[in-house]
Amino acid sequence: MRMLIVNPNTTESMTRKVEAVAQSVARPDTEIIATNPKSGPASIQGFHDAAMCVPHLLEIIREHPQVDAIVIACFDDTGLDAARCSVD
Repeated sequence: MRMLIVNPNTTESMTRKVEAVAQSVARPDTEIIATNPKSGPASIQGFHDAAMCVPHLLEIIREHPQVDAIVIACFDDTGLDAARCSVD
């Protein structure tokens, strides 16, 4: 299984922490791809930040078409509906 984990903000240190936790509980045959956008808000503090993250989130999803699962690593459902519309 290939799993894409996207932190929708630009905080790389948080992405690495999420990746480490995912690796610690994943099956041995699971490939974890953890990433975050290079531009956009450093954190998501409200509706405006969430809206600014969505285009970058969708771009990352488009760049990884060969994954079996996608996790949006965020406290709320930032971009979830748009992400669902962009994948099978």
